[in-house]
Parts: sequence; C-alpha cells; structure tokens
Amino acid sequence: MRILSRFRVAGFALVLMGLSGCFYLMSGTISATPVKGSSNVSASSSDWGILYLTIPNGLTSATNGQLVGQCPSGKISGVTTQLTLRDFFLAQMYTVTATGVCQ
Repeated sequence: MRILSRFRVAGFALVLMGLSGCFYLMSGTISATPVKGSSNVSASSSDWGILYLTIPNGLTSATNGQLVGQCPSGKISGVTTQLTLRDFFLAQMYTVTATGVCQ
C-alpha cells in the first residue's frame, strides 16, 4: 500500500512539473527610430513545438499579415517584434508579437 501511495505522489509531482513552464523572452527591433503616425497596431501568433526539434513555421509571416490587415494604407513603420518561448516538460509554446505605427 505504501508503494502505491508513493507512485501516486511521484506521478502527481511529474504532472505538476510538466504543467509548470519556464518563460523566455527574446525580442528584436526592425526600426529603432520612433515614428509618429496615425495609429498604433499590434498582432500576435502562437504555435507549439516538441522537444526543440519541431519549431513552428510561419509565425512571423502570420503576424505580419495581421499587422498589414489592420492598416488601411498598408504602410507600417517602427515595427518591433518579440518572441516569447514558454518551455513545458516536452513541448514549447512559441508566441510572436509585433507592434508598429500605421502611416
């Protein structure tokens, strides 16, 4: 009975470790100069990867498409992108966020 109880506690601990995630933040700027424009726009896309072996494709292009869709003229400047990586036990969640100024 004690062995079964220990297995339950160990299993519960593994589940909690798998659900908790480490958080990494990486960012980059395409245009470092502040630009005055009519309105700020922002967009984000996210997807999952497994064991750092499969990295999701198309997150940046999907985010850029969302940015352009929010700007009637299609001209966006001062774009800042940010990659957020949340690391779970076997999987990683990648999120790309971009902000810019619609001209």
